[in-house]
Amino acid sequence: MSVSDDEVRWAYRMLLGREPESERVVEEQTTIRDREQLRQIFMNSSEYRSHTSYRLVGRYLEAGPSIVEVDCSPQELERMLSGISREWTGFGERDPHWSVLVNDKFLMPNVRAHEDEFYATGIPDVAQLLAMIGRNRPSAQLARALDFGCGVGRLSLALAPHVGHVLGLDISAPHLVWARERSSKAGISNVTFDTISTVNDISRYNGQDLIISMIVLQHNPPPVMATILLQLLGLLTPGGLAIFQVPTFLEGYSFSVADYLAAEQPSMEMNALPQSVIFELIYRAGCRPVEVREDGRIGATPGLSHTFLVERTA
Repeated sequence: MSVSDDEVRWAYRMLLGREPESERVVEEQTTIRDREQLRQIFMNSSEYRSHTSYRLVGRYLEAGPSIVEVDCSPQELERMLSGISREWTGFGERDPHWSVLVNDKFLMPNVRAHEDEFYATGIPDVAQLLAMIGRNRPSAQLARALDFGCGVGRLSLALAPHVGHVLGLDISAPHLVWARERSSKAGISNVTFDTISTVNDISRYNGQDLIISMIVLQHNPPPVMATILLQLLGLLTPGGLAIFQVPTFLEGYSFSVADYLAAEQPSMEMNALPQSVIFELIYRAGCRPVEVREDGRIGATPGLSHTFLVERTA
């Protein structure tokens, strides 16, 4: 059952503090599955984060353990990935830019008028990532970079001037149609894009000096997140660097493989991977953490998100 017109209007009023731009954008968003998905989408929007004090630190110091299953069978993993692929391919067909940055300006009917603005948002985000590298590994040689979950190429294209070559990977082919178009229009020749269909496809792209993945892994269930992360870190060259963002704690959150597969999931789901699991995966991949920062990238969603800088040591 989808949300109503009134629920969409009140999301604008209560969360963004304004009225919708038009009745058309209200109608377009009534395809959102339920109130929880509506709340998550609005609270993760760049507009919401821009006018809320979401960068608080020191929260949840008394929180107890979260029961998060990360182990599952290959068949269960494939079922999860198939669902994620289906949902994000749908986003790519309907509203590819909006699915990356939730703002009405980036809905399909509006995005052509705001396309430059959309891609400009990648520049300060990449600058933060490069600053993280610069203060820790200023002599890093970044000939080959991979942007995992690149979507329409927002970060891939912003990263291109700073590295030798960027490969953008995504599970949604429709998103990459827009990425390639923008790359061609901008005259950027050192970026290519490719589609993966299974987690095992990641292993084809070995030999990366830099891997980035921002606001991507959180939309996958924990077993998929863990498997992707381990695969990605295995692509790094010795001394190679990875920067990735993951929610590490969500208030009231737990994850059961059986329960997840038995239930219908929201299109833009939010999941967490505990830090203890992340550090274990880092070491299993022959890497070590270099810097970890709380980043606020889940907006006002009750929980914590961290950005990790990791170096391949073996």
